[in-house]
Amino acid sequence: MTLSKNIICCILIIGSIKSVAQGNAENKKIKWGVLTKSNVNFFQISEPTIDVKTDLGFGFGYIFATSLNKSIDINFEPHLNFERHRLTYNSNNSIKLKDKNIVVPLKLSMKLYQELSLVAGAEYLYVLSKQNEELKLQKNNYLALVGASYAINFKHFTMVPELSYRLGLNNALAESPLHDYELKRSAVTFAVKIM
Repeated sequence: MTLSKNIICCILIIGSIKSVAQGNAENKKIKWGVLTKSNVNFFQISEPTIDVKTDLGFGFGYIFATSLNKSIDINFEPHLNFERHRLTYNSNNSIKLKDKNIVVPLKLSMKLYQELSLVAGAEYLYVLSKQNEELKLQKNNYLALVGASYAINFKHFTMVPELSYRLGLNNALAESPLHDYELKRSAVTFAVKIM
């Protein structure tokens, strides 16, 4: 099995075990759930002759949350993300970059007012897609994130829409002897979490 299939299987197994454990657990401080998200990437590249465009990305995954107190939660949200980017250079040449990645954010959520929360954290992004072009995406990426969420409580579950901004902390392009370009990754993400 490939690395991506192994990682997906591990995430599904951990989520299944966690669901059984939560069903039996009396501790209400620990919650789990699922998430779906959509995001728009914005890239800034150091080379002005290259134009970067990206399609709307989407992702899905799990949420594991624990409460430190009544107003502060820690969330661990591993998920799989799918994106496509197009780099255009020399006016007519273009490269399509498929960006299938595993994202592992660790977030701190602090209630501001009633069910409105401020979210901040760090994120590790690992690019799974194979790339054979001279411009390749960096495999290991680190991002900072900030956002806001609002919990909507229903009888049997809680839905949490979240809007966040992510900013890449490293060069999103892999090193190459052919260029010294620097590509900064940033994104606006809208997610819906069900817990």
